[in-house]
Amino acid sequence: MPLRAAAAAVRWAFPLLLIALASCAGTVNTVCRTEITLQERDHLMLAPVRINGTTVMGILDTGAQTSAVTDALVARLGLLGDPRNGTLMSGVGGEGVAQSDAVVDRFDLAGFDPGTGHYPVISLPISDPPESTDAAPLGALIGADLLSHFDLDLDVANHRLVLYDPDRCQGPLPDWTVPATAVPLDTLWSGRLQLPVRIDGREMQALLDSGATMSVLDLPAAEKLGVTPEMLAREKGGEGFGAAGVNFRRVPYTFRTLEVGGERITAPRISVLDRSLRETDMLLGLDWLRLHHVWISYHRHILFIAQPVGVG
Repeated sequence: MPLRAAAAAVRWAFPLLLIALASCAGTVNTVCRTEITLQERDHLMLAPVRINGTTVMGILDTGAQTSAVTDALVARLGLLGDPRNGTLMSGVGGEGVAQSDAVVDRFDLAGFDPGTGHYPVISLPISDPPESTDAAPLGALIGADLLSHFDLDLDVANHRLVLYDPDRCQGPLPDWTVPATAVPLDTLWSGRLQLPVRIDGREMQALLDSGATMSVLDLPAAEKLGVTPEMLAREKGGEGFGAAGVNFRRVPYTFRTLEVGGERITAPRISVLDRSLRETDMLLGLDWLRLHHVWISYHRHILFIAQPVGVG
């Protein structure tokens, strides 16, 4: 299966910009709790957003620095380009091609809309549903700039996402009745979330990436664990793609152990990249999230992992 992974963004702007779109006020019509049924498409999890009043599906991507719109949606809605502002997207495969942003009046996620702004334009090789269905087309990427407004109760296995606005909720969060393990999160300069993990007993840093179909480890980290290019050459590799539009090579490899939050997984199969991730050692992706019900708190910098019933 193809693997899609996290993307960062570098914004550029001409100094003579006459209209500062970022200064426009947003609107917050959120409630404490909004439950969303996630759709799965091409092994990715999608959630609905409203862009300029049109409902489209967006890739739920905690590994993306910024939200984005697809080139197909730009054409469909006739979104204006912003020649004075643009974005250079970068990801696992490297840097893409800098291009002008699209001007969006409303980008609404569960009642939170940051207001008129400019968003990167991306192209993703993901199929749309048949026209005969009522399913909304893919039109966006939902990144940390929007998700960080909420606490996320994410249950990938059951296609369920609950967004909590901490400013509007009364009582403790999470509101689970099951015990949970708390893992500290670091917020990177890009707004993305990183947590400590151990692979084969060695401490690493992992980006929590709901936009990566599989967990991946970069080559320098793998080499520290004794994995050589010659060893990887004996394994069957595959292709992956990122939001930056650049493909990359990865090779699945079986390690001895993966530890996250005190839980030890034996013989984990993790894809090794042919390059460095630079900002982190690893992407902890949907393969891990499918096995764990989690609560992501951007405000308190904590990841809660629900323990199975009967495990204390």
